[in-house]
Amino acid sequence: MLWSEAERAYIEYARVGRLATADEDGRPHAVPICFAILDETIVTPIDEKPKNCDTRELRRLQNIRADPRVTLIVDHYTEEWADLGWVQIRGTATVLDPDADGHGKAVTALRGKYDQYETHALEDRPIIRIDPGQVVSWGRLSRPEQQ
Repeated sequence: MLWSEAERAYIEYARVGRLATADEDGRPHAVPICFAILDETIVTPIDEKPKNCDTRELRRLQNIRADPRVTLIVDHYTEEWADLGWVQIRGTATVLDPDADGHGKAVTALRGKYDQYETHALEDRPIIRIDPGQVVSWGRLSRPEQQ
């Protein structure tokens, strides 16, 4: 297993992460994302929240098609610095079109984590799958109510 039990539990519990991609010239781009664990991968949708451009033109999708190497960081902040923690997942991303193998399972995983996705047509939209290559963590990996 690539991640420890504590890292996986921390990631499963978290509601938001930050996905970093890079374009063909190496310029970084980071966006906050919703995500779910599916088997040993991470999935994140291109959902129906307002976008500034056509879905196919989103910078993160263009970047993944140009360079599939990505980083996802899941963290939390507290004024008590002894309780800070994060998990960083470095991996390879793939854009799953609606007819791709695994797309339906990804939709199910995302709807299982986020009630808001019940009203989003995720089955008609691309999903990004991240295959972890390296997982690094630091600090306290506990849920806020455990601190």
